[in-house]
Amino acid sequence: MTQNIWVIRPEPNFTDRLDAFLNEGIVAIGWPAVGDLGGCLERMELTKRLINTYDHYKGDQKSELPVAAGILDRFVNKIAQGDVILVPHDNKIYLAEVTGPYEFHSELSGDSPEAGYPHWHKVKYLNEGKPFCDVSELPLGVRRSVDCRLTVFSIHSAANAMWNFLNQRNYSQL
Repeated sequence: MTQNIWVIRPEPNFTDRLDAFLNEGIVAIGWPAVGDLGGCLERMELTKRLINTYDHYKGDQKSELPVAAGILDRFVNKIAQGDVILVPHDNKIYLAEVTGPYEFHSELSGDSPEAGYPHWHKVKYLNEGKPFCDVSELPLGVRRSVDCRLTVFSIHSAANAMWNFLNQRNYSQL
């Protein structure tokens, strides 16, 4: 099995959720009002769901809408069991392995402060849930990738450098 390496930011719905990520053994994203996306197999369907749910995406075909649809598509359709997740937070990197498929948690689909992150993947945090390293320790290509402000993205162009970095540290938890 080929493991992809993803970056997922722990701020779904604009709220720092790192503690929830670590305590629940998850990574998650926001867009709480779009509902369960488990049956959405195509990006076009995700795009339609965003337009029908959020007014600010209506008529926005060239800026935020395609970015949001791409994030949902990656999270729901591309991330797979066994993939590696880098979670950057406060200049630290947490490392996890995906252990389960996409899940929707309707109890977290509201916009209240304790909700807003209903789209989950179960993960196993490595290094006992402690930071794996500082961002500054990552290889340059990985560090540049992590600097991207997207919520969910693959570091495919820097994946070899990351695997080499893990191997140099004799990281055998993956």
